[in-house]
Amino acid sequence: MKTKTKRLFSAAFAACLLLAGCSAPGPEAPAAEGGAIRFLSSDLSYGSGNETGYYYFTKDENGNSLLRVVDYATLQDVPLCSQPNCAHSGETCPAWFAWGGTEPSVLASDDALYILFPGAPWDGWAFETYGEKALPRILKCNTDGSGRQELARFGASEAFASMPAADRQSLYIILADYSSAGGPVEKIVAIDLATGAASADEAVQRAELRIVGAWGRELILQSGLGRNYYAAYNVDTKALRDLAASDSAAAVGEGVLCCVDEATGAIRTVSVEDGSVTELATDLLAQCAPQWAKLAAVTEQGYVVQASGEDVYHNWLIDFGGRAVRQELQAESTEEGDRMRMLEIFARQGEDYLVSPSRSFHTVRIPGPNGVTYGVDVVDYAFALISEEDFWAGTPNYRAVSRAG
Repeated sequence: MKTKTKRLFSAAFAACLLLAGCSAPGPEAPAAEGGAIRFLSSDLSYGSGNETGYYYFTKDENGNSLLRVVDYATLQDVPLCSQPNCAHSGETCPAWFAWGGTEPSVLASDDALYILFPGAPWDGWAFETYGEKALPRILKCNTDGSGRQELARFGASEAFASMPAADRQSLYIILADYSSAGGPVEKIVAIDLATGAASADEAVQRAELRIVGAWGRELILQSGLGRNYYAAYNVDTKALRDLAASDSAAAVGEGVLCCVDEATGAIRTVSVEDGSVTELATDLLAQCAPQWAKLAAVTEQGYVVQASGEDVYHNWLIDFGGRAVRQELQAESTEEGDRMRMLEIFARQGEDYLVSPSRSFHTVRIPGPNGVTYGVDVVDYAFALISEEDFWAGTPNYRAVSRAG
């Protein structure tokens, strides 16, 4: 039997996870019957958190997925299953999900979890082998794992092109249709959380369209190849407003779109409400000479920038006065080529960050076409909480999360 191995970690992974849902204080967002929209995660989502816990998937030796939760109240990392003496290895376990040809993602709101299977129309073997399990579909369950149900399902020629946003009534996602010979056609789809009914707006036609944030009743969209174009889309009126264009990726705060100018180190901020632009001069380039820099998040403390040096990646916190402070803590790893990685922030809980001070890898076998399997190196995180103050001061006062099951 033929095998092959591939790595799943990358240098940019941390920036895509950093501080999901954290933002700077600002004016109250406008609301409607559905309430303000919340962007649930990011495009390379490892997991997703709410006020009570952080949810993520691990894999068994056959590629099946197990949903786990880091419980902030108990500092326990456990399978999301309350059944006594459960082996967590089959359909009877509410935390277990069978391999169906695509990787699931979990998104957490305050009162529900959404499990996304993205679809893979470019891999015809997946649908031929696994049938409906390979289709793009969304499952919904309670935050304790109970009440699992299928919310929506789409066709074999379709795939999710973005992680979703949600309000009290709907889930919003970008759906790409690959049935056309001219390439994928992407559309904004709203899915009713009560009935699963889906309604699509195909009027917005932009290349590489994805959701990157939300404010009030508007989705913040990114599109473009090479250069990033940003726009605000009102889910009620279907109106689309251009916001900005940038050579570097932007982060969405409360009512603002922000990016870092790699040439000057300045932070450029665009108001979502009126499009006004401000610039904050910083001393980032005076303190380091990064090969590249990316604004990863906006917090109450300032702007978080990920920057690469000659041999390591660092988080920088730029306060609202423009002063940059480097975060010095590094994550340990059993993988030689993965050492000296900046400490990743997976979620925020109150005034604490959920981080992984150490991590290791193991290989699992994933079923492929025609009976072929391939090895995937899966990362195992050892989680801990650390205060914002200690994180940025470089003080390793970790409160370890115990893993069980």
